[in-house]
Amino acid sequence: AGWLAVVALGLMLGCACFAPAPALAQSVDMNAIFNCNAGGPLGKQTPEQCAASRDTLLSTCTACHSFVPIVKAHKTASAWASTLSTHRPRVPDLTDEQFQQLQEFLISHFNDKIPPPVLPPALEALGLPPA
Repeated sequence: AGWLAVVALGLMLGCACFAPAPALAQSVDMNAIFNCNAGGPLGKQTPEQCAASRDTLLSTCTACHSFVPIVKAHKTASAWASTLSTHRPRVPDLTDEQFQQLQEFLISHFNDKIPPPVLPPALEALGLPPA
């Protein structure tokens, strides 16, 4: 039984030695990208609705893809409506009101009037054209 403990310890130490190095965090100001302050691009939303929509985006949309193509898209209101119409069946747990608020959030934050946020190069590489 003693040899089993030695083998187990060796495996644990060996695995720790070959574990990949942790990824370095990118310097990204998420509050600037997803600004829900009173002076921010709220559109028709209150700061509270904006924050709820931001949370919905970060918890729902990023289950399938990174946030980068979203913030780089900068679509018109009709283009966002078209994109979201194909995404609606993919998020059946969202209420119609939550989905409408998400659309308002995207239209006010990532449109053709506001320049896209500058992201670190590693994140920019994730900004593949949205589907």
